[in-house]
Amino acid sequence: GGGGGGSGGGESPMSLLAREGEKELQAALQKVQADMESQGCSREEIGSQLASVRESHAAYMRQQRQMLQEREEVYKEAIAEGLTPEAAKARVQACAQWQQQMQRLQAKHQAAMQKTHHEAEAAGVSPAEIKRRLEAQRRLQQAEAEAWQQKMRARQQAASEAAEKGQSAAEVEKAVKAVTRAQDAAWAEREAALLAAEGVARREAAEAARQLADASLSPEIRRILLARVRIGGLSARPDLNGREGVAKMWVVEKSRFAVLVDGQGAKAAEQLLLKAANLTVLQPAGGGGGGSGAAAEEEEPPPLE
Repeated sequence: GGGGGGSGGGESPMSLLAREGEKELQAALQKVQADMESQGCSREEIGSQLASVRESHAAYMRQQRQMLQEREEVYKEAIAEGLTPEAAKARVQACAQWQQQMQRLQAKHQAAMQKTHHEAEAAGVSPAEIKRRLEAQRRLQQAEAEAWQQKMRARQQAASEAAEKGQSAAEVEKAVKAVTRAQDAAWAEREAALLAAEGVARREAAEAARQLADASLSPEIRRILLARVRIGGLSARPDLNGREGVAKMWVVEKSRFAVLVDGQGAKAAEQLLLKAANLTVLQPAGGGGGGSGAAAEEEEPPPLE
């Protein structure tokens, strides 16, 4: 429903949401239990699945309550601005459409995360690389969500400014479309840059994995390759001594490692070519204890439902 309306009699939107939500939950629990009993599942299996249904439904209801509260707040703000109840309800309806679009975007993102995870596992990618890919996917999705929200705010602002100037409905729509095109073009450019950077990262990871299995490279090179390392003994860049990073790849023609140095405070992350003699292994690529290693073991990527 649109949510946020006058204070006429009857059940409040929040209590109606709770009542309908409980009805949906009980129907879902009954169906799951009946289906699992017909399949001969044990009481423990049924209990575990019912608990999972309750947990998922609780998360869904939290989101629904938050969305309803947002719509009610939009209605109150519209009335406070002097809008008529009809105009306030129209603004609430626009908010509801915005929320539905955001839900679809979130569903798309979840499907993309699952696809990235499953494809990487099927390709035999290492757990560390799967984790990196998922983190990159999250950053891309966060950027897309932020760009989408910025576009919605820009559209609303364009519509408000055009209406304040007394422009016709056709002129308001034209202004909104112009803003939409500009925002979409800006996101397309940013998305292309992010995808290109991820393509480079995947090619580097594939090359590093190939080098790791290359018996022609010395054991010392393969020990450092993809390891977490600490930098030391640099005279040209003493500011880097003590900094940590990852030896991403062995650059044969330079006889050096390409090391991605972690950002530190105001210092941005950077990639440098460094000699093996300037690197101390903290955590080998396999995740076990390294030279002076106090680094924590890398976790497997979290399972996706």
